Amino acid sequence: MTNNDNALSTKKYSAEMLTQGDYRINLPFLIPIYQRLYTWEHQHVERLLVDLWAAYRSDQPEYFIGAVVVSPANANPTNKYQALELIDGQQRMTTLWLIASVLVTYKALTADADSLQQWKKFMALGDDSSPMARLDFLGRENDKAAVSSFIKNWCCSCDGKSCDSDCNGWLKNEAMSVARSTISRFLTSEQYEKTDISESQNIADKIPGFSAYIWSKATFVITRLHSGTDKNRFFDTMNSRGIQLEKHEILKAKLLNGMDEPSRQRYAKAWDLCADINGYMPTECQEKFDYGRIVLDEYCINKSIEISRANKAQDDFTLEDILSKPESDPQPQPQHEEKKQTKAYRSVVSFPVFLLHVLRIFVCHQKPPAALKDISVDDKKLISQFEENLAFEDKPLCKKFIGCLLECRLLLDNFVIKGHVDEGSEFARWEIWSHLAGKKADTRDKRTGQTWDSITMLQTMMYFSQDTTRAPWLTDLLKGLREETETKGRWATAADGGWLLAQLQQQDKQYAEKRLSGNTLEKIVGAEGKGLSTKVPHYWFFKLEYCLWELWFNKNQTICACAKPQPLIEKKPSFRMRHVTSIEHVSPQSRNNGDITDLLLDRFGNLVLISVGANSSYSDKDPSVKAAEFTLKLDKGMVESLKLAHIFKNGSGNSLRWNDDDLKAHETEMLAVLKAFHPELEKNNTCDQEDNKG
Repeated sequence: MTNNDNALSTKKYSAEMLTQGDYRINLPFLIPIYQRLYTWEHQHVERLLVDLWAAYRSDQPEYFIGAVVVSPANANPTNKYQALELIDGQQRMTTLWLIASVLVTYKALTADADSLQQWKKFMALGDDSSPMARLDFLGRENDKAAVSSFIKNWCCSCDGKSCDSDCNGWLKNEAMSVARSTISRFLTSEQYEKTDISESQNIADKIPGFSAYIWSKATFVITRLHSGTDKNRFFDTMNSRGIQLEKHEILKAKLLNGMDEPSRQRYAKAWDLCADINGYMPTECQEKFDYGRIVLDEYCINKSIEISRANKAQDDFTLEDILSKPESDPQPQPQHEEKKQTKAYRSVVSFPVFLLHVLRIFVCHQKPPAALKDISVDDKKLISQFEENLAFEDKPLCKKFIGCLLECRLLLDNFVIKGHVDEGSEFARWEIWSHLAGKKADTRDKRTGQTWDSITMLQTMMYFSQDTTRAPWLTDLLKGLREETETKGRWATAADGGWLLAQLQQQDKQYAEKRLSGNTLEKIVGAEGKGLSTKVPHYWFFKLEYCLWELWFNKNQTICACAKPQPLIEKKPSFRMRHVTSIEHVSPQSRNNGDITDLLLDRFGNLVLISVGANSSYSDKDPSVKAAEFTLKLDKGMVESLKLAHIFKNGSGNSLRWNDDDLKAHETEMLAVLKAFHPELEKNNTCDQEDNKG
């Protein structure tokens, strides 16, 4: 890159081009203090990896990561330190650096000296004797020290003992630790568990090729501002100008183009009612359409759509009122219809992803069911998927699709979980609120009762254990609800939820069988031999938490009586399924001071799935110390893991007993619980609790 600080340049780069060639950049990227901390969550990192993997497997010529904007960090020629200040794009650049940090510790890649050296040059500048991290942090000494310590030895060192690529102890920033944990799990999995792609992934076997693709084909555009740029003004300009149309807005235009003006306006408003995916549709609209329990037709859309009041002066404001106004008139802003329920919510999917789920459902009525699998729910493919499966010139068909969209949106609001975003991403409650839950149609209440509690918890388990960005389970759920509407007219089981629970259980059963891929449960969770350590698919931890919740909290009496372990829970604190991603060894892996032999250390019985923060807190402490800390949190009403509650049932502190026999007994009981909820997992459909002798 040119050294002229007054030049404004834009050029496409890859990691390869960044480190070699005429336009290589030999300056570190400095993240200034005014930039926010690294904020990408698990699902953002996961989404990038899945997209990169799909691009690699389909031989795409390149995958565009995004844009990066930099500026000379210091124009003072007397200052020896030179860097490029990252004005925009630090989240993407940091994530790419973290991907590289996992690749350089991956055994299959470290055997390739050339590939290893390439990624080292991307991560660090200078020679091996005095490397300088390509990422620098101003005013964030912990982050600066973390990346610097890693490139000195090109591995993690905890208490002087080298760890494998799964260890993130050197990272003090929790978001970065979560991101690296996600990357490590993705790259080391034999079959990635959170993708809707039906083919076997076998990612771990293809790391060298995947690494080479990221190295040369994952591209980003770097724009370099001249040294005199007013950065504050630049930020203001970026925030106030040049807002691009979203893909779903382009799709909306394609669907509406060619309709007569009255129809175009009416269907546009129907579309807009569905687009605010995180909120709830207005009360009046839900009531007119019987909350998704009736089949809509064009008359419903043209004549009966009403919206919530825009303000106190517009109590009876309807869609027809809007359509009589000029197109440029401002639309009323959506708001919650009940004053007592003013919290913000989060849907299980974004609106573009929801559109693709609806397309799948709609296509099932137009084409053979097998065609459903051919429609991706990757929102990057939104336009192309619609172009391939829906004729835009067929306006009656376009109208039918928007009608289907409105039906599915009503079903989403009344029968699918939403999260309370004001409570934080990890501890948020995920619940189903509906006008059908209470006695009054004008209020929205929480679905409660044993069956609805099971529905809510099962949906939450499916959400967290599968792709949290695309919710692949949503298609079949909405499709089943809509088919019930069409065959029975008005959904007959709306009150008790029995049919819905049965469908969810069937979906989960099919997913579990797919995860097994013909293997035994013992093999897939690492309950035989030396175990799988952190490579156990997370789904089975989430599923076990759901099963234990059914036993201990929801008083499920329908399963085999031999699978009812007693927990370390007496006061019954509330339990929430949470977004956790870190596998913890109860008897620590790095310093095994317990009574667990090395043969069983990585077995399913010695593992729990908890948050990165809890994992960092427990670290390599003895099981007795962990049990004491767990009990303190339990007394405050916090349940980190129901599996862990069962492990610590034998006491805490010096009274805790955790040896090989305890591990095997716990492991056997947990397998019995899973098999009791899924008898098909046991060949003989029994709950025989034989000790697994490893």
